[in-house]
Amino acid sequence: MLINSENGVIELKSFNTQLYQGMSLDQLKQTGFYKEKYHNCRDVKTGYFWYYFQHIEIKGYQISFSLCFFGDQLDIIHMSTWENGDAQDWDEWTEEKEMKVFHRNNTFLTKILDRLPTQKKKNPYPSCTFKFPWGDVWSVYDPRSASSLMGINCNEEEKNK
Repeated sequence: MLINSENGVIELKSFNTQLYQGMSLDQLKQTGFYKEKYHNCRDVKTGYFWYYFQHIEIKGYQISFSLCFFGDQLDIIHMSTWENGDAQDWDEWTEEKEMKVFHRNNTFLTKILDRLPTQKKKNPYPSCTFKFPWGDVWSVYDPRSASSLMGINCNEEEKNK
């Protein structure tokens, strides 16, 4: 996987797939990634639908994708690294284990973006941001949801191109 530093497009070369904010659901469903790795979908009853995918291996990391569509357009891209020792349910979850996921996510982004983060914060939540002219690639540990995520935010003008 490569996050294109020119425009924020995620290129999944082994599936001949590109993921980007604003892509249509029909475009996604035509991709090798969707056809091979689609797991399930959740309708959150607000016009948003989350599509979840099985883990794929990228540069030695197991990466899961969660793609949120508003209507027919990809609006939110979330990712996370995964390893066998990670919590499988609430009985196994600890903040220490989740912080390991957060740090692993940061290491993964630094490796695939081939640069150090532009910004790191401890408050209100631990986060790491890589800024680009078109938007941001970020990683956060959110204690409210007890999860660590990575994602991509495009500037509004980039989403509408």
